[in-house]
Amino acid sequence: MVGELAAGQCTVEAAEEKLILSVARIGATALQAVMQARINQADADRATPPDLVREGRRPIWVRSLWGDFQIVRAYYSRKGGGEGQTPSDCLLQLWDSYTPGMAKVLCRLIPQMPFEQVAELLHSTTGATVGGRQVHRFTEGAADAARRWTAGIEPPEDPADRLYVSFDGTGVPMRRDCLVGRKGRGADGCAKTREMRLGCVFTQSGTDDQGHAIRDPDSTTYIAALLDSKLFGREIKAEAWRRGMADARRVVVITDGAKWCATIASTLFGRATHILDFYHAAEHLHSLAEAVFGQGREAEIHFRRWRRMLRRGEAPAIVAEARATHATAVDQEAIRRETTYLRNNIERMRYDQFLREGLFIGSGVIEAGCKTVVGNRAKRSGMQWSVPGVQNILDLRCTLLSGRMDQFLKHALAQRRAA
Repeated sequence: MVGELAAGQCTVEAAEEKLILSVARIGATALQAVMQARINQADADRATPPDLVREGRRPIWVRSLWGDFQIVRAYYSRKGGGEGQTPSDCLLQLWDSYTPGMAKVLCRLIPQMPFEQVAELLHSTTGATVGGRQVHRFTEGAADAARRWTAGIEPPEDPADRLYVSFDGTGVPMRRDCLVGRKGRGADGCAKTREMRLGCVFTQSGTDDQGHAIRDPDSTTYIAALLDSKLFGREIKAEAWRRGMADARRVVVITDGAKWCATIASTLFGRATHILDFYHAAEHLHSLAEAVFGQGREAEIHFRRWRRMLRRGEAPAIVAEARATHATAVDQEAIRRETTYLRNNIERMRYDQFLREGLFIGSGVIEAGCKTVVGNRAKRSGMQWSVPGVQNILDLRCTLLSGRMDQFLKHALAQRRAA
């Protein structure tokens, strides 16, 4: 091949492909030899237990980054009947039929791209022969293991100075059988999506030179769940507890003001500081300005002035000013609706105080999370999910984007070594 390349008879691309295949064959042969030698030694040293009968050796397929191969190991049947045993399997350290290296790569790729793309990437860069359906089946077990591991995380020893909790929802496209009985917002009234609720927790240790809040680097963790708000509330509270909410010096909850978000904040985070996202509040001010003055320049001028007032913590004055124009307003019903919204959120709109204290007043972290965590993986063109399918993917994606994947894999593979 070197000669062909030098003579111009072989392209660099073709040479690379040949090298990948050649190295993969060598790697598979070497790995098979190492694993088989370990099994042979263990089978030779093992005395047959009194309740078992050795029935020779049976093969098992191993899937590795170098390619697939077989390992044979001793098989034992029970004298009284029942399931047989292959005691040497624990030495293989397999995750299902996958080697540790292969399992690690799959756990990192699956949350980032569709199953078929994972398989194609592995085919083109390694000796792996796994297919899209096999990647799908692996996902189920990996996601279940990730959920169980996450549930057991203990809070950190060092409490956070300021711990933020935020949550929101975004629709994910679902299969028709997962939408039965659900109403949609479209003209036909048929639902095409279901709301995936996303929560995040992050910390803050200080501010910049201008006193603006700064999020601690790599401090954001996520959870996602296709649950009703009551059950989701338990999940986000559990995540906050894992992050050290019980010992944090201050806990802040930021939401967009949706009813289900406000309910979770008041019932499960009653001792926290509740902040209504400034930008959502400003959207209501814009609607209020148009309700009073109609669409046009006058409404824009008042909106901008009210927005500055809102940032200064003058929401009560805005409500009073808007209500004073009620009789001559363009849309009186909209005024009632928007001023009621503002009055109900007065305590959560003390932005002047929050800013003086160096707190975040926007829900940008969770807004971005809805796109990066959920949208970029679960809302691609043509996707339609089952409930367990999308939940499995997003559980692994949350593990990855929360910076927990390395810890999870270390734990999962250690369990297999100890089995």
